[in-house]
Amino acid sequence: METGDPQRIAADVKQLASDEFAGRGTGDAGSKLAAEHVEKRFRELGLEPFGDAEGNTRSFKQKFSARVGAKVEAPSLALAKKGQKASKSPAPADMITAEGAQTGEAKGEVVFVGHGVTALAASWDDYAGKDIEGKVALILDGAPKPASGGKNAEALRDFKSVRYKLRTAREHKAVAAIVVTDGEELPAAPENASGMGIPAVVIKRSAAKALFPAIKWDDAAVSAPKAATKPKALAGAEVTVATRIEPTHADAWNVVARLPARAGSKTAEEYVVIGAHYDHLGKGGTSHSRAPGSREIHHGADDNASGTALLLDVARRFSKLTERSSRSIVFIAFGAEELGTLGSRHWVEHPPVPMGAVTAMINADMVGRMRDRTLVVDGTGTAAAWPELVKAANAGLELSLKLGAEGFGASDHAAFTAARVPVAFLFTGVHDDYHKPSDTADKVDVGGIDLTATLAARLTKALADRPERLVFVEAKAEKDPHKAGAGARGFRVALGSIPDYAWQGKGVKLTGVRPDAPAARAGMRAGDIIVKLDKHEITNVHDYVFALGDLEPGREITVEVERDGKRVALKLIPAPGR
Repeated sequence: METGDPQRIAADVKQLASDEFAGRGTGDAGSKLAAEHVEKRFRELGLEPFGDAEGNTRSFKQKFSARVGAKVEAPSLALAKKGQKASKSPAPADMITAEGAQTGEAKGEVVFVGHGVTALAASWDDYAGKDIEGKVALILDGAPKPASGGKNAEALRDFKSVRYKLRTAREHKAVAAIVVTDGEELPAAPENASGMGIPAVVIKRSAAKALFPAIKWDDAAVSAPKAATKPKALAGAEVTVATRIEPTHADAWNVVARLPARAGSKTAEEYVVIGAHYDHLGKGGTSHSRAPGSREIHHGADDNASGTALLLDVARRFSKLTERSSRSIVFIAFGAEELGTLGSRHWVEHPPVPMGAVTAMINADMVGRMRDRTLVVDGTGTAAAWPELVKAANAGLELSLKLGAEGFGASDHAAFTAARVPVAFLFTGVHDDYHKPSDTADKVDVGGIDLTATLAARLTKALADRPERLVFVEAKAEKDPHKAGAGARGFRVALGSIPDYAWQGKGVKLTGVRPDAPAARAGMRAGDIIVKLDKHEITNVHDYVFALGDLEPGREITVEVERDGKRVALKLIPAPGR
C-alpha cells in the first residue's frame, strides 16, 4: 500500500497530456483515447468492470450524452422600405450568427441604441426615453468609454459581451438584434446553443454603412460616444432577421471499476468511491479557455491528467493487496467535467448501487503542482471524522494540509455532496497555465502526485475498513479553494445557490443550496428552477449570471422558482459577495 510508482505516474500523465490525445475534449477522438487508456489500465490491474450492464456482464464504461457545441446555419438579414417587397441583404461573408442568438425569425422597424447598455449605477442608459417594443435593436459592439472616465469607465468594460447586449435588448422588448463590429473582422461562430431569447446577427461595419446610411458611422460621436446615445428610429427601415442554432451532442463516458470487499464482510455492500476527471478542453476555442482565440492543444497535464494518474496509482496499490477491505471500492474516471461536471452528475443519477450504500467519496482534481508540500483538502466539514482521518493519513508524509469545510465547488465531488455523501477533495492549487495550452506534462510535479496518492490511498483504506460509516453533515459555506483566482467572474452578492450546469431546460435548475446561506433562508431547495430573479426573467445560466451582477447586498428581492409544476415567489436578501 505504501509503495508508489512515480515512473508509472509520470508515464500516465505524459500519455494523457500528449499531442496524440489532443487535449481530451469531450466529443473529440482524444477523449475516447483517454477513456480507453484508463480502461486498459483497470484491466491490467485485474479490477472488475462496473459501468453499464450488457446482458449478464458489465462494461468498464458508463455511457452518457454531453452537449458539446452548436450547429449554426447561415443567418439571414433582409432590409426593405416599410410596405415594400424589394430588399437589401449583406453578403454572406459580411454577417454571422451572434453568440447567444436564439433560433427564430423576427421582423420589425430598426432603432439604433448605441452600445445597447443599460447600467444606471454607471450613469449610462442607451435605451432611455425610447420604447422599442416590437422593434429590432441596432447595436454597437464593444463597451462604452464615457468622457468622465474613472470608475464608470472601469465598470462599463463589463458590459461589452454580445450576450449581455442581447439580453438587454430582450428586456427592453426588442424582437431581434443586429450587432455592428468596430471594423471588418467578424467573431467566430457560436459554439454554445444556449440562446438569450431573440434572433440576432453580427455584421461588419461596411455592411452597416450600406444598409443603414442614415447613421453617421464614421462620426466619433456615433462610433465612440462619450455619453449614452439617445435611441434613434430609422424611419421606414424594416428588417427581417432569422437565425437557426441547435445544440450538438456527443457520446461521453465514465470509466468505472470495482474492487470487491473481502468475502464474508458484513459491509461488503457498502462502497467508497475515489474519482478524478480525465477530460479537458481539446483545442480550446471555448469560453473555458484562458487563451482566447487559440486553437492549440490544451494539454491539461495538471487539469486533470494529474488526478487521473493519481486515481490509477491508488487503484494499482489496492490491486496488490493480499487482503481486501471490509467495504468495496469504486474507482471512477469521470468524463465531461469541463462541461459542467456532467459525468459525475450522471453517475450519481444512474448509480450501479443505491446511493445510500456509498459511504464516502474522494476526488482528485489538479494535484500536479504541489508547492511547499502544501495540499488542500476540501469537504472536511461534510463529516465530523474527516479532519482526524486526514491527519492520520498524513502521518510521516509531513504535508502542509489546508483543510476546507465546504463540499460544494467546481469539480466532481459536488454531485456527491448534493446526494449527501461525505466528500474529500484533493487539490494543489491554481497556476498561470490553468486552462491554457501551456499546461504541459513537463511542468507537473510527479513527486507531489506520488505523495498525494499515498495520502489518498491511506484515506481510502481507512474509510473502507473503519467499523462505522461516516455520517453526512451539512457544511457551512466558505470560499471555494478550487481554481480560485483563475479568472472566474466575481459578484457583489452571494446567494448560496448551486446551479445544475447539465440542465437544458428553460431557467436555472438548482442541484442544491448551501446551508445557512441566503437561498436556504429564503426557502429555495434542490430541484427548484429559477425563472425570475428580481426584475429579470431567467431563461438560462447566462441570464442568471447577468442578473446576479445587478443585485445589491442587503436589498431584498423576489425570486420566482418553478417547483412541482407551480411558480413559487420567495423573498431573498443577498449577502455580500467574496
